[in-house]
Amino acid sequence: MERVNRRKFNSYIASATLSTLPLVSIIPSAKAALPTIKGAHVVIVGGGWSGLSIAKYLMQENTELNVTLVERRKSFFSLPLSNLWLCGLLSFSNLTYRFEDAAKLGKYVYFNAEVSELDRGRQRIQTDRGWIDYDILVLAPGVEYDYSSIGVTNLTAITTLKENYPAGFVSVKEQQIIVKQLQSFEKGLFVLTAPQGIYRCAASPYERACLIAALFKKRKIKGKVILIDSRAEPAVNSEGFLSAFEELYGTTIEYMNSTTVEGVDPFKNILKTDFDEFKFEGGAIYPRTRAARMIERFGLHDPKNHQFEANIDPFNYNFYGDDKVYIAGDCRPMPFSKSASVAISEGRHIAKVIAARLEGKSVKWVTPVSVCYSMVNSLPEEAILSRSSYQFDKYNNQWRFKSGSKAYNTRSKILGRETYAWGSSHLKNLFGSKKF
Repeated sequence: MERVNRRKFNSYIASATLSTLPLVSIIPSAKAALPTIKGAHVVIVGGGWSGLSIAKYLMQENTELNVTLVERRKSFFSLPLSNLWLCGLLSFSNLTYRFEDAAKLGKYVYFNAEVSELDRGRQRIQTDRGWIDYDILVLAPGVEYDYSSIGVTNLTAITTLKENYPAGFVSVKEQQIIVKQLQSFEKGLFVLTAPQGIYRCAASPYERACLIAALFKKRKIKGKVILIDSRAEPAVNSEGFLSAFEELYGTTIEYMNSTTVEGVDPFKNILKTDFDEFKFEGGAIYPRTRAARMIERFGLHDPKNHQFEANIDPFNYNFYGDDKVYIAGDCRPMPFSKSASVAISEGRHIAKVIAARLEGKSVKWVTPVSVCYSMVNSLPEEAILSRSSYQFDKYNNQWRFKSGSKAYNTRSKILGRETYAWGSSHLKNLFGSKKF
């Protein structure tokens, strides 16, 4: 491995800084091998719930469009519902699908490549398999982690945390590491964290705590789940989660609310909070999230945004000053839930906006809808639910929950069954096959 001295490191920093500048880059002459395109070409970068939904609904809006989904992965893994896999309620195959199947069903093109550059002047992106011209570009690259938010800045420490105690909200590899931990866990403290700010799937850290505690009880493991949260109470369904913690799990879960993580030593397995420090034997440590660095590198972020999210029109999703570039999914700045259900409903709206604008028309903004089921018990399988929609308060210049938003905090088997039905129906809608 090459050793990096101070001079080289500074040159890398300078290069990284230059790479955040927008627009102009030298694009190689090789063109990506795509089918012949006639008419408008919409290119979508990122094959998560958002990108897949936009691609599907665009083709429903206008079958004459040429839609290309650019995704660096070869298969899709659903992070929503993956807590059920961690604890043995779903299989890996239930959550794994082929991008080719989604493209065939949606009648668009899936192109397996990684994007490296954007030239907004030429309306062109560069991938590792050649350049692609677009009439409309949609970026939905997801999120990354900001480990400095939990006091970890050393690159070796960050790598060790990712490899041993990953958050589990970006990749299937992280999930596989957590599963392996749980399979071999015998005793001690298993630590979880709920990040500060708005993060991917607000209910998930609390659901995960419940299901891991249920797994410990089922296997009679002498362990405890520690959930650290800077909030005074869970970010969503607080009543339902708190009652589950107390009534179902007792001392198997310790909910450390109003507590801030100030540092993690992944070599000695020590976590430090603003009150204390303790040694842990396993865990999934979830730092604050930030928009994928692609957004910052291409100069599309809001410099005032602490999570480096995109600087977009919140009603139409295009980058301010460029109605040819849209940013969607977890990179958008509005305080809506970063959940699959929101990505789906936003995807439908964004598709309508793009299709209308290509015809010189416009559409009214429609609120995204968050439907968030959380399994809190495994024997029997019981869930709680949160339904939310949003409105913009022009007088106070801020977003609010729309009337009718509601939390269903009484855990039930009916909601447990609905959890599976929700996932099965939406995955079938995108991929055309039902695995549940």
